[in-house]
Amino acid sequence: MNVCKIQRESFLKKNGGIKMKRNRMNTIRKKHEQGFVLVIGVILMGFLLLLALPFMGQLSAENRLTDKSFKSCAALSLAEAGVERAVWELNFGDISTWDGDATLRTMTITSFQAPSGNVIGDIEIKVHNPETKTPLVEATGKLFYSDSALLAKATRVELEEVKYDPWNFAVFGDEDVDFSSAAEVDSYDSGDGAYGGTNVGAEGDVGTNGTLLGCIDLCPNAKIYGDAVSGPGSDPESVIITEGNSYIDGEKKSLPEEKEMPSVTPPEGLAFMGGYNLGVGDSGTINASGEYTSFILGSNSTVTITSDAILYITGDFTMSSNSQLNIADGVSVTIYLGGTFSQNSNSQINNLSQDPTKLLILGTDSFNGTMTWNSNSDFYGAVYVPRAHVDFRSNIDFYGSIIANTFEFNSNARFHYDRALAGLKRDDMEDLPYGVKSWQEELVPVFIEK
Repeated sequence: MNVCKIQRESFLKKNGGIKMKRNRMNTIRKKHEQGFVLVIGVILMGFLLLLALPFMGQLSAENRLTDKSFKSCAALSLAEAGVERAVWELNFGDISTWDGDATLRTMTITSFQAPSGNVIGDIEIKVHNPETKTPLVEATGKLFYSDSALLAKATRVELEEVKYDPWNFAVFGDEDVDFSSAAEVDSYDSGDGAYGGTNVGAEGDVGTNGTLLGCIDLCPNAKIYGDAVSGPGSDPESVIITEGNSYIDGEKKSLPEEKEMPSVTPPEGLAFMGGYNLGVGDSGTINASGEYTSFILGSNSTVTITSDAILYITGDFTMSSNSQLNIADGVSVTIYLGGTFSQNSNSQINNLSQDPTKLLILGTDSFNGTMTWNSNSDFYGAVYVPRAHVDFRSNIDFYGSIIANTFEFNSNARFHYDRALAGLKRDDMEDLPYGVKSWQEELVPVFIEK
């Protein structure tokens, strides 16, 4: 038993030592494996870092580029806001309150804020020649780019007065338009020749800024070959009255916005001619422009305008019965009226060119009474009298356009709108707004050291 016991103990010691040796070997092997994994991990991390560094550099560059682009756009927006401020002051404000004089006005807006209240930057505005018809606006937007620099962008805008287009309707009354029975309106284009045949159209639009019931009133058998247009925001069906067999070939609709009726400014520097007066049966000629205190033609008298001319008549314009005002063929005449206008029966204004663009009649603010129109001859011309009432009593053919405060069309008169007048813009209207002639932006942002 002792020998067996001794042998068993010897065997256990021997086997236990082997196990312990195996355990130590396993521990050493695991440590080697862990060390190897750690080395591989370090190498992999280094490799990934090498790959990430260029990407991080690129990302940083893109971030700087994005920031620069954003601030550049913000600076440009500031400059554009400066231009808009200058245009508003020129059109509706008082730019004379700005620093400077008639040759240059300046304004600086510091700490311009967004609607959120955040300060964006500063705006510097310069307006060169602000009292002329062609001001030049320079605006610069500045904002912080870094601790040591400001970013700035500039805009340079040339302005010009917007020319007014008065004759874009056949007939337009600021307050109302009335058509008696059997009156007709249609259109043609004098640029395509005489009225008739294929040169007859349906663009004889009639309109008003009025919005009350009956602001456009067509008596029985009156015909409009064109649109009938009521004031902005109105219901055309309520404003435009059609009686009996009256007819509107186009649409009944309302203006998208009020048609402007600016004042007329007569030219300065015309030779003063005093009063022009032709006695009964007399004749005369006019071959130059001039300012007249009155223009009176006695019965059976005749005056002929033989050269291009501008006539400004500050007082009465009166044509007695059977008198004639002739405008020679090929001659262009503009007549400014500042007092009164009346034509007695059988008087005639003869535009021998038969081109409505050759004869323009314009009324100033002081021409605010009734323009009584009696004639037995066809009329070719364009009339713009924004403060006057036109009482058209002639049973004739009128070729052109009439724009007035109010308008009353007599029975059986025929009105032919000349579409060539739609492009005949004027620069002799007061309070014309400024529009953009050219717009130039600085393409590259400028950095200014603080």
